[in-house]
Amino acid sequence: MEAFAILSLFLIMIPLVYLMIRSSENGFTGFIKVISRPRMYEIIFTTLSLSILVGILSLFLGVTTSWLISRTNVFFRKFWLLLLPIPLSMPSYVLTYGWITLIPNLQGFWVAVIVLTCASFPFVAIPVYANLKSIDSSQEEVARTLGLNTWGIFRRVIWPQIRTSSIAGGLLAGLYALSEFGTVAILKVDTLTRLIFTTYRATYDRSSAATISIILLLVSLLVVNLSRRFSGTNFGSKVGPGISRNAIISNIGKLRLLALSFFVLLNTFIIGIPGYVLISRSFQVRQDIEVRELLKTAFNTVQVSFIGASLALILAIPLGILGSRFKSKLSTRLESTILITHAVPSIVIALSLVALSVNWLPFIYQTIFLLAIAYSLLFMANSIGVVKSNIAKVSTRLEDVSRTLGKDYFQTIFKVTIPIALPGILSGWLLVFVTAMKELPATLILKPTSFETLSTQLWTATSISQYAQAAPYALLLVVLASIPSYLLNRNNDSVRMEDR
Repeated sequence: MEAFAILSLFLIMIPLVYLMIRSSENGFTGFIKVISRPRMYEIIFTTLSLSILVGILSLFLGVTTSWLISRTNVFFRKFWLLLLPIPLSMPSYVLTYGWITLIPNLQGFWVAVIVLTCASFPFVAIPVYANLKSIDSSQEEVARTLGLNTWGIFRRVIWPQIRTSSIAGGLLAGLYALSEFGTVAILKVDTLTRLIFTTYRATYDRSSAATISIILLLVSLLVVNLSRRFSGTNFGSKVGPGISRNAIISNIGKLRLLALSFFVLLNTFIIGIPGYVLISRSFQVRQDIEVRELLKTAFNTVQVSFIGASLALILAIPLGILGSRFKSKLSTRLESTILITHAVPSIVIALSLVALSVNWLPFIYQTIFLLAIAYSLLFMANSIGVVKSNIAKVSTRLEDVSRTLGKDYFQTIFKVTIPIALPGILSGWLLVFVTAMKELPATLILKPTSFETLSTQLWTATSISQYAQAAPYALLLVVLASIPSYLLNRNNDSVRMEDR
């Protein structure tokens, strides 16, 4: 099993090795030349500021929404809970497209901060909601008898138990902002991701693009370390071996109308207005829509995302088993390496795979298989987390019984452990699948010449200001991405969310 895990890790390390080799081609002088470019430090500051602000605001917005839904008597609680994961199925560049169609001059840093926060706050809200539902309400009752008010209970009792998941979600939002390309490009915000893409596509200067990618990776690692510094440790939520008591729903009185207004405005901004734009613009160009081309593009999107999600799961299973069943220095180091590579933006992975395929594997260059490999490397960390957590839930006693019946280790894993954990593992596959459908930078760089996906067609149309023509592709992308999101949440009152 360790051999398979090391093979998976080797594939994950490809982008990092590529960056080191490619950036070293110009030597130290070339590195200095790149970082001495006009406005480079301004772009680095903009990128870091965007990431930190999106992470902090997503944390605040996610905790606020999940607390209001789970702990107060806000109007239409279940309805707001139903809408909570929808932003995950709407790419941020689609949200941007919806608003910029109405306000063509909309652009700038703060607009990007707002859009990316609205698109990524569910990374915080969903796991925090699940944590809040699992906290034993007897702790809050004891706190009230000690004289603590609602704010005191949140600060002294609730926050210590949701801090780790909150900051982890904020980290995901921050890393999402770091790697985002479509939104910042449409809003004309100069970030490192946009600079890498421009350097590669405009000048085809791979060495300089690799050097800028290393800078972006260092910024990503800085964000990861900052989140670790403040994350702390979760405290247990039960005071005894029994079942946790249901949460206490607070009556917020006159503030119910304020909370209702907050949810109405938030969902109007994220879902209502962009949805209206997509539907109305699609009807405007319905005579010009080439249905055959639209369906072909949708099929391409589903096809390559399916292959990529499946590859990610196959590569993740050995690492997930190793992390859940074998606690060793090797497994610990593997997990640390995965965390580092998880900070590698998609455009970096795409550039590394271009170099690998051109120089060593030319037969896969310009094929959908190479694009699917990119998806698997990008989202393997999502799959590893899901595999590890679900296999850890399978009792080792069942494996012991299987071994006593004459099954060897691999037979036990594939006939006992994985089948039991399969429902949860498949939910992780669905999450990777929906995320892959929305991926833009890697798709733009790696797609075959005649191969188009919904995201690339949307990008092509918006880049030349053909917003009406882009609407059908954006609408269909949101609809397709909503299906896996629905399947993920269908049987869960509290939706669980793994990292991208």
